[in-house]
Amino acid sequence: MKIGEVAKMSGVSTRTIDYYTVLGLLHSERSDTNYRLYPASTLQTLQRIHLLKKQRMSILEIKEVLASPKSSKTELLVDEVYEEFECLQRKITSLEEQLKDAPSSVKLHVSKALEHQLAAITALIALL
Repeated sequence: MKIGEVAKMSGVSTRTIDYYTVLGLLHSERSDTNYRLYPASTLQTLQRIHLLKKQRMSILEIKEVLASPKSSKTELLVDEVYEEFECLQRKITSLEEQLKDAPSSVKLHVSKALEHQLAAITALIALL
């Protein structure tokens, strides 16, 4: 497929496709008339890049993920962790709103209760 076809089918601009190609995230071959031709798998790669960007991965991290052997178990785990993180983020935002107007004594009590949980969270982050 030519770059314009890829852009139209994926909803990604030709400029972004060029950028990803220069960075090595996408691969193309040159035709006899010097057009860049992309394989059909480029559409799936663009979809993966979009999902990984939603997970706030840097371009370098995305490049590493794309270069590593694809494992459905790994992809599922990444998706599951990301979904859980988003859920926790929404809960945290809700709790922040509730605590904003809470008395100092309640804030102190919550803070002390969370100290124990922070060790578990820190251990989980260390695994990553």
